[in-house]
Amino acid sequence: MLIENKGNPEAGVKGSFVFQRKKPSETWEDADAAPLSSLKSGEGYKIELHTAELLQLFQELRDLYALKKEAGIPGGTSTFVRATLQLQQLANLSKQDLGKFLAANAAVGSTLLSSMLEWAISLDEPTPLVEQLVGLGSDALQKLNVAVGLQSLKKALEIWTSNSENFDEEFWQKSLAQYSFVLEQVFAWPTTVVKGKAYVGGKDITNTGGNIVDFLVKNQLTQNAALIEIKPPTTKLLGPEYRAGINNLSSELSGSVMQVLDYKHSLQEQYLNISHGQPDLFDSFNPQCAVIIGNAAAELSSPSKRKSFELFRHQLPGVSIFTYDELFAKTEQLIHLLEGKSIPQEPDFDEDIPF
Repeated sequence: MLIENKGNPEAGVKGSFVFQRKKPSETWEDADAAPLSSLKSGEGYKIELHTAELLQLFQELRDLYALKKEAGIPGGTSTFVRATLQLQQLANLSKQDLGKFLAANAAVGSTLLSSMLEWAISLDEPTPLVEQLVGLGSDALQKLNVAVGLQSLKKALEIWTSNSENFDEEFWQKSLAQYSFVLEQVFAWPTTVVKGKAYVGGKDITNTGGNIVDFLVKNQLTQNAALIEIKPPTTKLLGPEYRAGINNLSSELSGSVMQVLDYKHSLQEQYLNISHGQPDLFDSFNPQCAVIIGNAAAELSSPSKRKSFELFRHQLPGVSIFTYDELFAKTEQLIHLLEGKSIPQEPDFDEDIPF
């Protein structure tokens, strides 16, 4: 027991030996012990402790005295967890020494930070942690936010560079849902994802034929909805050459455009039923549409192919077409901006080459 000893403040631990006896069931129970005052002349007590037991008693008492000296007498209910020697040494390091250690052992620092973040996320009561973060100051919190955001951008870019030939549409559905900030670059206004694989109407009387758009998003300011349909980056953008210098569109591209337009038509027709009369959910005032499809750098390898693709997508009012590499190129530019690096520029063409 930790006590306040005004006569001797350092003597702040009180305790007693408890005698036990072993029952036939192999369990232990407290045994009544005669008080010292009941001893007769010539009688006494002997408490023998083996070396390991004595060492354990010393260590326990030492820790209790240290706790009393550091924490005093805690009010209310407090829980103390015994730290390992290594953890104690780490906690006692100065900021300078800790920085030197982690800088020299980057892998250890990364693992330690990851473990601490997982622990922080699992907290049922995060208030003490939040108070510590607030105590760091606004500048430190801003740097932390930038670091976290930067890491998310790099992770998204890594997924693209490692999976640019992945033809699994479900993979891209999940990846873009996880890193939704990539989708936020599709439209010029601030975007919020309302739902992935959202129902936008279309069922008939037999409850079949429903339309499911890949992403239903909305303008954060006006609440107006927009629809995004995705196809894998391996999807063809163009078909065979129609005439010299002119390429047909691929059936996948034209079909995706018609698909998202049909979703828009369905949403506008059945908006009240879909939103269940909740005006704060989203609005449907001539929603914009977008299609994310293909890989421009991998397919548009000639000026004629680029011309055919650009002429088509810029003649579609209300429908924007983006390729995956275009979207992730924007992500890469954001990384350069956050890191304070200059954005790579395309080399200048010779002046005598006409456009």
